[in-house]
Amino acid sequence: MRPNLSRGAIIALFGLLVPVALSGQNAASEESLRSESSTRETARFLLTPIGARSVGLAGAITASRAEAEGVLWNPASVAALDRSALFFHVANDFGTSTQVLGFLWNWRKAELGLTYYHFDMGTIEARDNGNQDIGTLDLQDDAFIVTAGYALTPDVDLGINYKFVRLSSACSDDCGGFDQRSTGHAFDLGTVIEIPSARGLSLGLVLRNLGTGVRFGDAGTSDPMPTRLRLGAGFDVTGSLMPEEERFGVLLQGDMQQTVSEFDDLEGYLGTEFSLRRILYLRAGYAWASAGRSGLALGIGLRYDRLALDMGRAFDDFAGFDSDSPFQLSLAFLF
Repeated sequence: MRPNLSRGAIIALFGLLVPVALSGQNAASEESLRSESSTRETARFLLTPIGARSVGLAGAITASRAEAEGVLWNPASVAALDRSALFFHVANDFGTSTQVLGFLWNWRKAELGLTYYHFDMGTIEARDNGNQDIGTLDLQDDAFIVTAGYALTPDVDLGINYKFVRLSSACSDDCGGFDQRSTGHAFDLGTVIEIPSARGLSLGLVLRNLGTGVRFGDAGTSDPMPTRLRLGAGFDVTGSLMPEEERFGVLLQGDMQQTVSEFDDLEGYLGTEFSLRRILYLRAGYAWASAGRSGLALGIGLRYDRLALDMGRAFDDFAGFDSDSPFQLSLAFLF
């Protein structure tokens, strides 16, 4: 017989996991944290927009519940799923391609998941100091994600991700034929809370990519993970004002994100979702973000029986109308 964990045991377990995940971060002094610049961050592919619903909402996803894409943004979002799920995401973005394949297993009040995340930056020319071509450079990154989400109460969900990150670079021809792989570890800790006194309102909070960094070679130093603190809110307009209405729905969501090592780069994300009979979903949003990520986003989704299909498109500084346009496709099957 499988063990039945009590609520108190779950709280205690989560309380133990948080300090363990934070221990690597506390190893650096407070002064070092304040002076750390995000320009040294590594594994930044973990911040790349991925997941068609998330992209269609311009990244306003943190307060979502029963959402398989929470594996990538807020692990607490998966806790409210009442089924197991198999999901796949594919994206191309500014010359890169991304594939994500994951599985979530529903077990009582918990969702347990395993996800493989592959980020391919393609092949680029390697040049020496004299700008002479010396070969080709292949850059590929991977993350293996273990997820646990737990419905603590009908209104409170908790979630944690563990990420094993691997960065790979290989150069051929005259640049030495080297093949280098570096690894690191990171955690996501999140929660989603529905406010009982305010029907339709939910809040989400997640600390993403918390870890000690990635060590390169034998230098003895490591570059920091792209740690972000993210706060989100969602409001189900029709669920609040017309709870019996099932023909259409309106959802508003908003996120704010802050780099943990800096205090002057607050980013904002707003999104809205219109649904018709819980089958057809139309999405739009706008992001105020750094690194050329500000701009409009649009998306569409279909839900039929246990199948979910989503498409999303961002119109940020990287957007164009060629094969490198930031297009997203997501497919999920619930069972």
